[in-house]
Amino acid sequence: MSRTYEALVILKATSTDEELARTVSQLEEPIKKLGGQIDRSVSWGRRRLAYRIARQSEGYYHLVQFRMGPDRLKELARLFRLNEAIVRFLILNRINSASQNL
Repeated sequence: MSRTYEALVILKATSTDEELARTVSQLEEPIKKLGGQIDRSVSWGRRRLAYRIARQSEGYYHLVQFRMGPDRLKELARLFRLNEAIVRFLILNRINSASQNL
């Protein structure tokens, strides 16, 4: 049984456009390897952080909506933590189907 999730990821903004594209594909790769299916992947662009994180004052925000079994979520979070390009991430369970149009 799979559930729908959203992952908001903040990437290091010091990267070039090519590196950011490669990093975004690296975000989607573990989801697919763990048996997940990506519904939507949206770039929110570069934004100023509310406070410095890992000596970064800006971050590149990216939102990924995907479906995956809940038993694989812990492994996905571990893989995100190991990725050095990720400054912060948040994975949420999408419960309300009315919010699909965000």
